[in-house]
Amino acid sequence: MSRTTGVPAARRTTIAQVAQLAGVSKATVSKAFNNRGGVSAETRRRVLMAAESLGWRPSARAVALTSGGSGAVGFVINRAPDLLSSDPYFGELLSGIERTLAEHSYWLLLQIAEHTTPAQERDAYATLAQTQRIDGVFLVESRIMDQRFEVVDELNLPAVIVSRPWARTDIPWEGAADPGGGVADAVAHLAALGHRRVAYVAGPPDRSHVQYRTQAFLGAVAANGLSVLGIARTDFSAEEGHRATVELLGQRETPTAILYDSDPMAIAGCRAAHARGLRVPEDLSVIGHDDIHLSRWTTPALTTIQQDVQGLGERCAARLLGLLGVPVAAPGPLPDPVLVVRESTGPVG
Repeated sequence: MSRTTGVPAARRTTIAQVAQLAGVSKATVSKAFNNRGGVSAETRRRVLMAAESLGWRPSARAVALTSGGSGAVGFVINRAPDLLSSDPYFGELLSGIERTLAEHSYWLLLQIAEHTTPAQERDAYATLAQTQRIDGVFLVESRIMDQRFEVVDELNLPAVIVSRPWARTDIPWEGAADPGGGVADAVAHLAALGHRRVAYVAGPPDRSHVQYRTQAFLGAVAANGLSVLGIARTDFSAEEGHRATVELLGQRETPTAILYDSDPMAIAGCRAAHARGLRVPEDLSVIGHDDIHLSRWTTPALTTIQQDVQGLGERCAARLLGLLGVPVAAPGPLPDPVLVVRESTGPVG
């Protein structure tokens, strides 16, 4: 039989040790940290001092379970699963959310389903809340007339909106102060390169962030004296980005530059241009959005609008945990999106 030697692993401080040092029961320690009645101010002070000296604090999940919560929060994505697999944006967002939740011992319940009717979407949130599977929820891809705001209010379900909503609401949100940031700089960049005919491949018009970006695009086009040769609406997928590019380049008068609402659509747009015998950027300049990791490795490397998606996820998670009573340090403001110039934009040939 083999035998291992070495320094024993340090044992984690327990609530029993805190109780012993403070001279109280484990139940009193729990009450003190949960601000429950039956504990005097002096006893609470003694418990907190004992816990601090031992470096102990209850996990957020334990606090949630003690207070009748589930220790889990929800993230519902109303998209077809196959469409989601092609959009790295959500992977980065969830990475930031999960990093913060894990630090505070919370679980993330992810649901991906295409709800084709308002009733189906409403039922999805109601089921999660009424079965007590989640203590709060993230509202992603807010819409112009978003029924989910009313749903979470009716369900008394704490929620945080991911990115700035279109209309004012009492539900807290986290995101850049200027969700259309970077778009005006992108248009100005194209104007400086001599482009005069531009087009925009956008996402669904009912999405708040799409409307903010579209407004920024149209305002910058007017400010720089450019002509818009089309605004194509898509579902954000690479396939739709390819289709829209084919249509825009099939017009009698074609754009010399196209902006896209996502990097996968821009990459697919480059392929559509190549299929027509066009070179990027010599014949067509292309700008994406989000600056996914792959964008810097394409040929040519993609000029894109960069936003801190993981940082957005971290801030949303911290905000939701704060609503649930978990002590979380408030993160700083999220920077506005910025243009990153690479190789897919150039002067008009």
